[in-house]
Amino acid sequence: MAAFFIIGEKKTRPGVYFRYENWGKPPVAGVDDGKCAAVFRSNWGPTGEVSVLEGYEDIAKRYGDGGENGTTAVPLEQFKGGARLVYAFRLGTGGTHGAYEIQDEKGEGVVKLILKYPGSRRLAVTIRPTLMDESVSELLILEDTEQLERLTFSNAENSVDALMEAFARQKSSYFALTKLKDSEEQLATIDQEEITGGSDPDVNVSAYSKGFELLEAYRWNVMAVDTEDVAIHMVMQLFLNRIYDGGKFTMGVVGEPTTVDFDTRLKHASAYNDYQMVYVGNGFTDIAGSVYEGYLAAARISGMIAGTPSNESITHAAVTGATEVTELLTNNQHERAIKAGALMFSVSAANTVWVEQGINSLVLPTAKEDEGWKKVKRVKVRFELFQRLNDTVEGLIGRINNDPDGRMTVIQVSNGVCQTMVAEKKLLEGAHVELDPDNKPEGDSAWFVVYADDIDALEKMYYTFKFRFAPEEE
Repeated sequence: MAAFFIIGEKKTRPGVYFRYENWGKPPVAGVDDGKCAAVFRSNWGPTGEVSVLEGYEDIAKRYGDGGENGTTAVPLEQFKGGARLVYAFRLGTGGTHGAYEIQDEKGEGVVKLILKYPGSRRLAVTIRPTLMDESVSELLILEDTEQLERLTFSNAENSVDALMEAFARQKSSYFALTKLKDSEEQLATIDQEEITGGSDPDVNVSAYSKGFELLEAYRWNVMAVDTEDVAIHMVMQLFLNRIYDGGKFTMGVVGEPTTVDFDTRLKHASAYNDYQMVYVGNGFTDIAGSVYEGYLAAARISGMIAGTPSNESITHAAVTGATEVTELLTNNQHERAIKAGALMFSVSAANTVWVEQGINSLVLPTAKEDEGWKKVKRVKVRFELFQRLNDTVEGLIGRINNDPDGRMTVIQVSNGVCQTMVAEKKLLEGAHVELDPDNKPEGDSAWFVVYADDIDALEKMYYTFKFRFAPEEE
């Protein structure tokens, strides 16, 4: 007979016994890159929750055009920069929902239409018989002349209940219906009647804090906000620092317009002194003449950082759609900006707008930090190493013993991460993991040391030219 046994067990009956175990190693975790977080205002869309946008088309579907005071350009610029996914949060609390009272043919209010989200988005409603069948009516939600949604229902008799039944069957993305009273009359025909009474939520510092708090639950790489308010930028920095200590390897990008004095901008940049914070100090215009400075330029850079693999650099990366910079700097100003930790746009010899140098705001590294922490590329590599090591070995926790064999498994798996990143041209040859000689394993704990040299981009080339008046005669 055949049966299974566990380690240490001695069976009573004669026979063949089996056990099995995983002889392989967990796969090396892949790169989790290209994800942005966006905090912005709009005249439409859910508040108090995070939405996942998979492409720029989702912005209008979920948040409309933003309205006059909206800043939905933040996620749009992130997608333009190269983000493949955006975790979006619409700012604000309160606000009112637009509503419209639908009447029957006697002019009595019978159904109340209430828009799904608070905000000032201008939508209209039409109710009319269909062209194909006059016993069937349709309710249309329109924005200007664009039809957003259509609901059909019978108007042969008791059209109030017919409308409510049709609404229950077809989930609406734009409105809810409440029956006010019964009516045996048909619903009155209306043509693009404006749905009124909607107002935008209030936005203050606490609204940003709420957005940050909810975004903490998701994994993303780079955040951008819709404001040039330095006080909110500081709140954002504190948030990023806090979640970093908890194992979230993220960066944030902020910016100020060129209407702010140049020296003031440099002071603000260096004040962050933080490799998690990127400060954008000038901007660019596009072919249509639109200006991208401050939070718009920061949003574009956040998308570029998230969307650029860590074995590449955003230094001298061209800015898609840009035609000129909004502020041409002298050589001295560019050097001052770099020393102050301010990322600037400049113009190439081919007259293309590009990123002068991919730096963050760290200007004075601490004793435990090297100069590599000043570079966006190198921070990305280091954050990626942190994350991929965690994702790879996390599944081993509690499943292996804290003995030489168990610790060797951890070392082998961890070295697999290092060698993978070496092959990807993110780390130099020689990256490896070993037991920490200064901390002996004990109980349920073991300490390891990772030795890794991350690869910088070649950004400075020095040529020596040797000329002579004439060659020496032989």
